[in-house]
Amino acid sequence: MSVPDPHPLPTATLSRRPRFSPAWLLPLFAAALALYLGLSAWGARGVLIRVRAADGYGIRAGDPLRYRGINVGEVRAVELAEDLTEVLMEVRVDGAAGALARAGSRFWVVRPRVGLESVEGLETLLGTRHLGCLPGPQGAPAQREFVALEEAPLPGAAEEGGLDIVLEAPQRFGLAAGAPISFRQMPIGRVLSVGLSSDATAVEARARIRAPYRELVRTNSRFWEVGGLEFSLGMGGLDVSIDSARALLVGGIALATPTDPGEPVRTGHRFRLRAGPDEDWIDWKPALALGNALLPDGTPRPELLRAGVDWDEGFFSRAHSRSGWLLPFPNAVVGPADLLAPDTEEAALEVRGERLPLDRPAEAVVGGLARRHLRWPEVATWSTDRVRDLESKDGEATEDVLVWLEPNASPRALAAARLEPAENGWSIDPAIGFGEDWHGAAVLSRTDGKLVGILLVGEGSATVAELRPELFE
Repeated sequence: MSVPDPHPLPTATLSRRPRFSPAWLLPLFAAALALYLGLSAWGARGVLIRVRAADGYGIRAGDPLRYRGINVGEVRAVELAEDLTEVLMEVRVDGAAGALARAGSRFWVVRPRVGLESVEGLETLLGTRHLGCLPGPQGAPAQREFVALEEAPLPGAAEEGGLDIVLEAPQRFGLAAGAPISFRQMPIGRVLSVGLSSDATAVEARARIRAPYRELVRTNSRFWEVGGLEFSLGMGGLDVSIDSARALLVGGIALATPTDPGEPVRTGHRFRLRAGPDEDWIDWKPALALGNALLPDGTPRPELLRAGVDWDEGFFSRAHSRSGWLLPFPNAVVGPADLLAPDTEEAALEVRGERLPLDRPAEAVVGGLARRHLRWPEVATWSTDRVRDLESKDGEATEDVLVWLEPNASPRALAAARLEPAENGWSIDPAIGFGEDWHGAAVLSRTDGKLVGILLVGEGSATVAELRPELFE
């Protein structure tokens, strides 16, 4: 019989050591962090470009590159070209502003410059010179070498959406680059360059109208020179007129467009520049929509239907007719009552090539407007959710509107000050002339694009008829 050992020997337990240890995460994290910091440092290093200039104007290594008044880079080196004909500048563009290094970008040395048309770079009298720049168009390919401009571009010359035109004159009229172009003495553009025509028979001024005002320039617009001093002697004594201080120094140009404006022009259109205006030009009052955006982005545009109504009247059955526009709504059209509900039983309506007898009363006639249950499936309709009253306060209109006719015709703008309260809506200042071809046009708010009325044109008058709720019941 065996006696148990009171002190047995310990036994070892064998197990596999895990192949992956959390300790390996630390060097992996450190490597990722180093890679991130390296890439960030490389990106912050920026882009190196070369700028060639005819003259350095005292610029030195270490001087900044500036855009919109802030530093976006630095001049790294300045040296003469091997043939001694130009100055070479190596410029580092900061990573955040790397998009400046693209085709179409312009660079120039900002320096003190005092001229008749401008005063520039005065801050460099006591401080350092610097490079100015303007970026090229969006989407342009990258570029690493540029030729500097001799002078800074004129303000507005790089503005997108502007209208470039050419003004022809028999002589210079004292015009110079930078001369302002004005409408009602408000600046809307400027002259970019002045020179002789290719055959030396005239002087040509290349001008740019700023984008918000390009609708003012029409085929029948007139331009004339307004620079210098104008003297007139009358019963009240000597009258001296100066359009502006700038126009006194570099000349100036005024623009007028007739009350019945022509078609909009495109870039490159040529106009004759006259020495002075005709008397009636000053009294022209075109109602044209201004601004980069006529209506808020994403708002629908109405699709109006051209319509005509005719009927016989009188003992000898004399033929009468009236034409205008109708606005389609779901299952109905709304328009002037004299189109949809004429005061006769023999009328017929013509729309989209169809002749429809108006032998039944209209479903609604309210405030000069009418509604009929007519519908064309292929025509887009206007939602009743996008109809409201014109905003007003104490009986005065408080919002500007846009009179919309059709996509191929330019809309006309009406300021709130041109609207006066009327029985069924708002009467329009008689100075803003609307022809009968605008009868039934849609009137939209420029604030939100909603329909606030229908234009009714009568003999020598025009009103904005409001769309009453009874019209849609």
